[in-house]
Amino acid sequence: MGEVATAALSTTFLLARVIFGIGLFAVALEPREHFGRRLALAAILCIAALTLLFCLEGMLPGISRTQAYAGEEVFFSALLVACSVAVTYLFDASIWTALFCCSAGYAIQNLASGVGEAAWLLMEGTGPEAARGREVPLGTFALITLVVTVATYAIAYLLITRRLSRRGLEQVSDRSMIAMMAVVMLMVIGFDLVIKSLCEMGIPVAYALMLRFVHGFICVFTVWMEYELLVNRKLASEKDTTERVLAERERQYEQSRESIEAINIKCHDLRHQIRALADGGAVVDPAALADVAREVDVYDAAVHTGNEALDTILTEKSLVCQREGITLTCVADGSALDFMAPADIYSLFGDAVDNAMEAVVKLDDPDKRVIDLTVRSTGCMVSAHVENYFRGDVRLSNGLPLAPSRQDARGYGARHMRAVAERYGGSITTSTDGDLFRLDVLIPIPATREAAVR
Repeated sequence: MGEVATAALSTTFLLARVIFGIGLFAVALEPREHFGRRLALAAILCIAALTLLFCLEGMLPGISRTQAYAGEEVFFSALLVACSVAVTYLFDASIWTALFCCSAGYAIQNLASGVGEAAWLLMEGTGPEAARGREVPLGTFALITLVVTVATYAIAYLLITRRLSRRGLEQVSDRSMIAMMAVVMLMVIGFDLVIKSLCEMGIPVAYALMLRFVHGFICVFTVWMEYELLVNRKLASEKDTTERVLAERERQYEQSRESIEAINIKCHDLRHQIRALADGGAVVDPAALADVAREVDVYDAAVHTGNEALDTILTEKSLVCQREGITLTCVADGSALDFMAPADIYSLFGDAVDNAMEAVVKLDDPDKRVIDLTVRSTGCMVSAHVENYFRGDVRLSNGLPLAPSRQDARGYGARHMRAVAERYGGSITTSTDGDLFRLDVLIPIPATREAAVR
């Protein structure tokens, strides 16, 4: 086999490993429209670029080892940038997401390659002859590399990729990925080339293995640092979103409280006016008066639990339920929630009742368009229980209902309810029994309030 053919096979083998490494992280991304045509065009451009590279390489005069490795550093760095552009072309992803996929994929590929190199060092040692042996793409070294690559990629998929997909971290919007790309270019790729150069010079196997161990550590540390960066950014984003939602709920609570108070005052005045008309002997249709009185009673049906925030949200939701033909029954000791912030109460029970209403409004049977809510204190704990019928299937994940789609607001609402409960050291659990859905909230009562009650 000629040198050109050997180099072509080696480069193709390497490129395939790089592409699969990047694909390991890009698999969670949404393909763009006409993905097949885009992929075909990218493949054609890749083949054309490799062909041009081999032609230029054949025309170059003899160059030094230093120049050769400098050229390889430039080539692999350019390949990394080209892959990032390709990811944005093929998938609905930002450039920051593409940089993450490519830098992490490159690091995993280098890790697998380094482990294969270490295995070869143990078998054949160092020096020019061993280096030439490692360049043969269809030999023992290729088989070792293939086995190690498959094992490394499988472990990376199980430990990283699945977690990224499950936690919704596939979309990245962080310019720090530029720094991570530089780390991969200089530390991962550059250090790998230095080790290969030293091995060709014939350094002792023990030193070469030590350097390979350091290189492997750099690769693992790079991927771990990127993963932790994404996780921390995600947590910070969720915290900011939670705080914004809480502030908005506090504003909504104040507006709802003021509106309900105004409505109740108006209804109280109207009731007295209706009674005055009836008692004054005015010529008024009694049936019309009764209809007006019933309407007034509907809007004056304020809930009284002993907690102003809970009263506000339940009164607000009861009006909506009456309009939708839903029966909301409530047995609640609102005073048990006095240690909670009004906005938290408004948010927690607002989301709980909203989710229940969303489920029962789809039911045709009026006997099942019912929502039961209980709040009580038992010892040092306060518990809330919401029960409603539903239609269809409810999938649970980590004790919470799984939203049908990632964009569904219910998914975030459930997580926000859990965040509110956990803020007070509590927990939320859900369960189903046939077509009956149950939500249970359990929150410990602070010791200071418990002592005050005693």
